[in-house]
Amino acid sequence: MTMHITTNSLAATAPHAGSTANASFGTVVWRWLVLSIRHIATQRKIARDAAWLRQSPNAILRDIGINRDEIDQTCRHGRLK
Repeated sequence: MTMHITTNSLAATAPHAGSTANASFGTVVWRWLVLSIRHIATQRKIARDAAWLRQSPNAILRDIGINRDEIDQTCRHGRLK
């Protein structure tokens, strides 16, 4: 069993990646699929965190330094300060 090590992690995990991971159509589709899944996961995490912030009591929001009216902007852009 031979092991192929590459610096491009997306090409290394492609099911058809050989010793030379050329930018073939399959590789491009594989990269797009992985990046799309990552994007969807990130969006779901942001939505989950925003819902948690909206439901949090004022004491918790005060502890982390966010006002209730700043939640949407904080979720989109990060901390306000």
